[in-house]
Amino acid sequence: REVDNGVGAMAGAAKAEEEWLAEISERGQRVQGLLKTSVLDALKLALVDPPLGSAPDRPKAENAAVVQAAMLAVREGEVDGCVSALSDDECELLMKFVYRFLSAPSTHSAAWLRWHAVVTARTGPGAIVRVIAEKERTV
Repeated sequence: REVDNGVGAMAGAAKAEEEWLAEISERGQRVQGLLKTSVLDALKLALVDPPLGSAPDRPKAENAAVVQAAMLAVREGEVDGCVSALSDDECELLMKFVYRFLSAPSTHSAAWLRWHAVVTARTGPGAIVRVIAEKERTV
């Protein structure tokens, strides 16, 4: 299943690193502002137009930091509600970020495992298989 997040696989590769960084910086500022009023809206915004696949590593890392900040701002008791308010495509994209965060040493591993459980309950095991199998559209 192809996740439609508004960017085709080739469009992600076509943007220059500077263009990605400018967009991610602006989006990060907007996400930080939304975290004060609506963590769900902040999370949804953080998931918009991520650099995928062959996009340069630095924009991917900067974008992941924006998503991570939004996810960590969600209180443990609100994770279920946030995930249930996301579209299927947003959940699949979120699962990609969960795996990215789980693959690195972190003091937030328990939070990532909580997100993993909730997203898996929402999307089923197919999301896990697609994230693991999809090498061209990594976050």
